[in-house]
Amino acid sequence: MQADREKEALGRQLALRYVIFGGEALELGRLSDWYERHDEDAPRLINMYGITETTVHVSYNELNRESAAAGGSSLIGVPIPDLHVYVLDEYLQHTPAGVAGEMYVAGAGLARGYWQRPELTAERFVADPFGAAGSRMYRTGDLARRLADGSLDYLGRADQQVKIRGFRIELGEIEAALSHHPDIAQVAVIVREDQPGDQRLTAYIVPATAAEPEVAQWRQHAAVFLPDYMVPAAFIVLAELPLTPNGKLDRRALPAPDTSASASGQGPRNPQEEMLCSLFAEVLGLERVGIEDSFFELGGHSLLAVRLMSRIKEAMGYEPGIGILFEAPTVSQLAARLDKDTGTNALQVLLPLRPNGSKAPLFCIHPAGGLSWCYAGLMKHLEPERPIYGLQARGIGETENLPASLEEMTADYIQHLRIVQPHGPYHLLGWSLGGNVAQAMAVQLQREGQEVALLAVLDAYPSHYLPIREEQDEEEALTALLALGGYDPDSIGDGPLDMARAMEILRSDTSALASLDEETIMKLRTTYENSVRLLSQYVPELFEGRMLFFRSTIIPDWFDPIEPEMWEPYVAHGLERHDIACRHKDLCQPGPLEIISEVLSGRLDRSHQQTIVLNRGREQNE
Repeated sequence: MQADREKEALGRQLALRYVIFGGEALELGRLSDWYERHDEDAPRLINMYGITETTVHVSYNELNRESAAAGGSSLIGVPIPDLHVYVLDEYLQHTPAGVAGEMYVAGAGLARGYWQRPELTAERFVADPFGAAGSRMYRTGDLARRLADGSLDYLGRADQQVKIRGFRIELGEIEAALSHHPDIAQVAVIVREDQPGDQRLTAYIVPATAAEPEVAQWRQHAAVFLPDYMVPAAFIVLAELPLTPNGKLDRRALPAPDTSASASGQGPRNPQEEMLCSLFAEVLGLERVGIEDSFFELGGHSLLAVRLMSRIKEAMGYEPGIGILFEAPTVSQLAARLDKDTGTNALQVLLPLRPNGSKAPLFCIHPAGGLSWCYAGLMKHLEPERPIYGLQARGIGETENLPASLEEMTADYIQHLRIVQPHGPYHLLGWSLGGNVAQAMAVQLQREGQEVALLAVLDAYPSHYLPIREEQDEEEALTALLALGGYDPDSIGDGPLDMARAMEILRSDTSALASLDEETIMKLRTTYENSVRLLSQYVPELFEGRMLFFRSTIIPDWFDPIEPEMWEPYVAHGLERHDIACRHKDLCQPGPLEIISEVLSGRLDRSHQQTIVLNRGREQNE
């Protein structure tokens, strides 16, 4: 006992001031025990990120109780004084705050190169475009993003990039997004191919608490911060991540998903539901599916949705379009719809995304591609009482005359709008070309004596259709349609794109448009070309109101930025502008749509309250 007391006294005399972590990624959740046993006078804990080429630290992040409680943090702090850390894109340009890029290190503390390895030195030590003449920076191969306060968030290695269904995906970015959930202590994400040709993202989670895991919440958390194609199809809970003898993640020891446990226990109630349960399970690779299980919650995506529609046609004789899954994602809902709706409504001018609800509808006008399927994500975020309708280009569902002017298109859409809502106040939303049409509709409705309570525009500019190339042509039209179907235009590759090649891409099941036949694709191309032509000939008129404007801030190199202030001559009461750090084509992806929906919800609710007050005033006057 005396010896123990002497050791304790000696420990106090040493007065340890700092504990520095380095070498491997620090699991902050494991520091909770330290803070439980030490008070505010305890040594300060410092997490450091480093590379051999700086011998050895690059950045530091001082920790505290709050960061330990958060767990799973990937923050690596700020550079040490004699170093600079750049986060750059593939063109060696600084990425905006919050956008992933590769880390480059420069400064006095950087080595000059590798001893007697000139080729490797030339590959990794490159010219520093931001430093003095002749200075160099080191390419780390690590991914990060710079936060608003200037600190760095580590996302993993660049060589972790994978490609699924035409999309390039950084596994580290998915891990970083999930690690910020307070109930997740550790996470690893890999690509599994348990069935040949079916690659799926799988997340392995070590929970931060002993509470029952909330996989649905984790999936929803991922959907807020990531595009839908980056949300893992499966979440597997582990007590701990398997490690190799040298402490690295043992990816080969990660177990395969037990998909049989995903489905509910409610079985089919009739032969039709029994057949649909079987087809859902076949396409999703599950042993069984209950009638209340959502296709998308079980890991379904656009490619699998196309396969499901094809199997339903083969096995049951129905020909539903993929759009029917927007409204009926479960077996029970789909079975109730098949006898009433073959899915052709998904191509008509008026698309009922959510037709039921007690409040005034939100009408969403199509982008240049002609379809309004892209707005389906609004159903997840806007209140259930708010009906949502899409307005789609005429001439897709059937062969008919196309509008000869934007004014004619506007009048047509207003006629369809009034079938659902005969009188205002109206709420309009448009993305890209659809934003121009929405503004024109608002002007026309006001001219007819109707109130427009909301005009929301997603990255649209007066008489400008955001071309992919300088002059619109068939190749541009087909590229835009592939992007509308969820296919990454950057993955199309070299060589001209004509109808034959577009159909080949679609038939390879890489696009949500794969369920459409060649005749329908031809109609989409024709309506695209017509809509772009009409917009180029149109001059906007003055809208007596205010515009709610959402602008994408990540601009491609081929495009000169346009400022929203171009709308000021055509909007009497100005713009309310919201910038979103994404590309134009990604505005209706889950992450940006979450931000947009939050703003829309507030404006729609305010409009609803104003309508109630006005109606009460009219009743009192009567």
